[in-house]
Amino acid sequence: MHQPDPFDVLVLGSGTGGKLIAWTMAQAGRRTAVIEHRWIGGSCPNIACMPSKNEISSARVAHLVRHGAEFGWTINPPAIDMTVVLQRKRAMVEAQVAAHLRNYKASGADLIMGCGRFVAPKTIAVSLNDGGARKLTSDHVFVNVGTRAAIPNIPGLEAARPLTNIEALELDYLPPHLMVLGGGYVGLELAQAYRRFGSRVTVIEHGPQLMAREDRDVSDEIQRILSNEGVEFLIGVEVIEVRGRSGKEVSVVVRTKSGERAIEGSDILVAAGRVPNTAGIGLEEAGVELDDRGYVRVNERLTAFLASR
Repeated sequence: MHQPDPFDVLVLGSGTGGKLIAWTMAQAGRRTAVIEHRWIGGSCPNIACMPSKNEISSARVAHLVRHGAEFGWTINPPAIDMTVVLQRKRAMVEAQVAAHLRNYKASGADLIMGCGRFVAPKTIAVSLNDGGARKLTSDHVFVNVGTRAAIPNIPGLEAARPLTNIEALELDYLPPHLMVLGGGYVGLELAQAYRRFGSRVTVIEHGPQLMAREDRDVSDEIQRILSNEGVEFLIGVEVIEVRGRSGKEVSVVVRTKSGERAIEGSDILVAAGRVPNTAGIGLEEAGVELDDRGYVRVNERLTAFLASR
């Protein structure tokens, strides 16, 4: 590999924080590069904020059509084409990515597509997506790698190949019975969307209430609203085993106060929290400290703590 290519600013990951830093620094005349493996612009325009709201919007229309008779409309029988829902979402994502590419060009920041890994303090080696490699260095490096869906250590769950929020927004079919592990906001918004599309939906939550960080009255009202729409809930139960394969036949075995029971379904979605994408990027080579959950330890200025070397 050639000698390191020097930059004024390096950003590992092109999510919201990283891309705004990069555009601002480049416009200020600093030589800036962003290293991104896959999602140009990060999760928000590709797999989280915008795509989920796009699909929720489609689900709202489906809900209104299904209840059209209440407003004097006769649509019989209503039907949903999930391939069209998917195409609509993908078209929006493509437009968002194109806008990001225009911003990179206008700002002057370099967007380098590949997998980046620290090989020394302030030095990142990049395996380029189109082949080849580069080594980059800078006195100012920003780590902006984000998180991914956590897969709990439940027997049979990983082997069942469950959906996460990413795959749930890429379905081109309607699950007959979607089982959602987790009663947080990600699980609930997708549960409501797929119920409105026409799936039977069961939300399984380990804790004593939905949305654990919210006040109980808020949680109870959300449960009431979604229950009225036909979402089923199992709250305060322990998932002890998953059997089968998501997308075909899958069952979730839970332990309740009255004993064990199995819930049979077609698909399973895991929405049980997030874990950081800090493994495998060489932070130990850079001397960056992690906390016990794998997050970068930072001070009040979001500057990383450096381990003594």
